[in-house]
Amino acid sequence: MAPDEADDSHERADPEKADHYRHDDGTDEIVFAVEEGRVLAIREYRSVEAFERAVGDAEYVGVHEGVADLPGVEAFADDGSDE
Repeated sequence: MAPDEADDSHERADPEKADHYRHDDGTDEIVFAVEEGRVLAIREYRSVEAFERAVGDAEYVGVHEGVADLPGVEAFADDGSDE
């Protein structure tokens, strides 16, 4: 199966890095890391409004310094050069 091809089997026992899920509302969720039984996932919402609905009942607890210190997405962009 191709990396971007949908798999509705849900037979995978445990989440693995790079597993990609799509929710019914169009939100994408991608597993970034699995360690000691915990899962770190990244979620991409279709709009700011969708994000605001999703976190509407959550408590805002501030800025996560570990993430704030990461480089921006431009640091990971393909510049087209063959290194």
